[in-house]
Amino acid sequence: MLLTKREEQLMKAFLQVGKLSLKEMAEILQVSSRTVYRTLSDLGLALEEKGIELVKDGKKYYLVGNVSLLEDLESQDGFTANQRLLQMSYQLLTKQEPITNEVFQEQFLVSNVTVIQDIATIEKRLMDFGLNLNRQKGYALEGSVAQKRRLLAILLANAISVQEFWQDAYSDFPVLVVERVAASRSAFEGLQAHLGELDPKMRQVLISLLALADNHGNLEDSMSVSKDALDFSQKVFTELAKQTKTYYSIQEIIFYARVLDELVIKRQQVPLFREAFDSRFYYNISQLVDTVSRFTKIDFIKDSLLFPMLFNHIRLSLAVPILYPDFATSNIAYLATQKNPFLHRLVSQVMQDIFPDYIQNEYEYELVTLHFASSLRRSPDIYPIRILLVTDERPLTTSVLVSKIKNIAPFVEWIAVKSSSDLATVDWQQFDYCLTTKPLPHLDLALISTFPSTEEILDLQETLQSIQENRTVQVRESVHISYQYDLQRYLEASSRLLKEFSLTLLDNPASFEESVGVIVATLDGLLDADYLTQKLLDRFQASPLAIPQTNLALIHTQSRQVERSQFHIIELSQPVQALSMNHEWEEVRRVLVMMTSPEEQDEVRELMTAISQSIIENKLYTEIYRTGNQEIIYQLLHSIFNEKIKKLEN
Repeated sequence: MLLTKREEQLMKAFLQVGKLSLKEMAEILQVSSRTVYRTLSDLGLALEEKGIELVKDGKKYYLVGNVSLLEDLESQDGFTANQRLLQMSYQLLTKQEPITNEVFQEQFLVSNVTVIQDIATIEKRLMDFGLNLNRQKGYALEGSVAQKRRLLAILLANAISVQEFWQDAYSDFPVLVVERVAASRSAFEGLQAHLGELDPKMRQVLISLLALADNHGNLEDSMSVSKDALDFSQKVFTELAKQTKTYYSIQEIIFYARVLDELVIKRQQVPLFREAFDSRFYYNISQLVDTVSRFTKIDFIKDSLLFPMLFNHIRLSLAVPILYPDFATSNIAYLATQKNPFLHRLVSQVMQDIFPDYIQNEYEYELVTLHFASSLRRSPDIYPIRILLVTDERPLTTSVLVSKIKNIAPFVEWIAVKSSSDLATVDWQQFDYCLTTKPLPHLDLALISTFPSTEEILDLQETLQSIQENRTVQVRESVHISYQYDLQRYLEASSRLLKEFSLTLLDNPASFEESVGVIVATLDGLLDADYLTQKLLDRFQASPLAIPQTNLALIHTQSRQVERSQFHIIELSQPVQALSMNHEWEEVRRVLVMMTSPEEQDEVRELMTAISQSIIENKLYTEIYRTGNQEIIYQLLHSIFNEKIKKLEN
């Protein structure tokens, strides 16, 4: 006997739970009550063949008979609620004629009420992407060709796994023609190195967009694109044309370049050496970290991994948003929000204030909350705890135990090891938790085995996490760690940049553009001041870098007209107005200038990158750049370079 997927799902629910109400069955199947009645009727007829009866007792239903006979039942392919939403959206995006309610009912075996509910969900979701639903003579989408194609590529990436896409297993979506996808994949992967490392889903969307190019419709090619994006788009379409023997219009090339700019090229984690970048996106990530830090009073900014992880996660979410989240797939993120309810509420609110509507859903809030919660568990720089380990074991045995503790609790800043004979000198106030490998009758210390079992290690991990969550913040002595340096080239690069650095007062004109010209004219080590002035202004216009609420503006470029890499701060005698990263006007009182050459050695480029990241990512450093004198900022740069060198050495 063959059951539908929905009948099988309902039957398994009866076997697991016993009795089910109509409401419970509707929640399990994610359909209307009318569809539940119809499914119950069909299932009852199927069960009668096995001598099993579907009985109603009050408001509950249950099975009566030899249920062991149900083990050999098979099901036919069906649609989950999520698959149904994706398929209906796909048809609305690809069909020219309106689709009636009856067509959807017959195709998905659901009631009129379920279709109406699904259409309401789809309509609300697609409005986030600027598409409206027309209900005349059925359902049809209204919107531009460009909007529909972008959304179609996103939908296909939602519905088709990476593995299925690379194996050409997407027969349910005939808009993707296997031969065209293969040609698009070959053309794109032959040039992908120019874009750097890409997430597999990002690659899938970009290849799908290539395969969907059809020279039909107005793709709105008026928006400017960067030279990098246009070069890549021209090359990839040239290669695609060779393989498909198809001519592609200039609109197609510019549309693809615009998507590349938005999703990849302008959203680089290190933007210093880019022609243009999305300064608003960069600033929004910084604001997310800073705002959550301020309201939680937790220094998330100290976790050097958090910014790049959020940067890459949200960049991918904006490029390939989850259209209809399946909350059952995010259990880890859900648990993180349950353990950190305030953090979750705060992250949700901040994201609503900063990011566009189409990534505003509980699924995304939970994942971003998980990043912050993981930061607490990962970094000893945010909410660190200190442990005292009292042991008389041999050094090797002690080292192994210390390593195990650090592995399960990376947020432990320091584990001090003391012999039981040295306890008289211990300052107990410096430690959050004290362990001993042997009982000490006169002290109330937690006992740990020299070679702890898995269960003991897990119990310790839970204890340390609880201690971290409830730790009392107090002033402590700093932990001093000595480093050995053997990186001569980095030290020389550091010395060069520090020697070039200056903070000078400039009697400037009344406009930002004129002030930039005067600034460049005062600098040494430049071959063509006029050319560099124009290049700086062009880059600033494409990607404004006045930092909101700081009175700072950053101008930077790389050019062969720069003889010596240099970083300067110019204090203006009169403030000027410049466009900020959030595209509002900022009163600029100091201009930060970064100039380097494409042929510069890697060590100098890395240290220049460290400066640029410190300007935007770290609020404390930004404040020092805003108010500090030359000596203070010099010391800050020295500290930034040293920190960079330490990380490289480690």
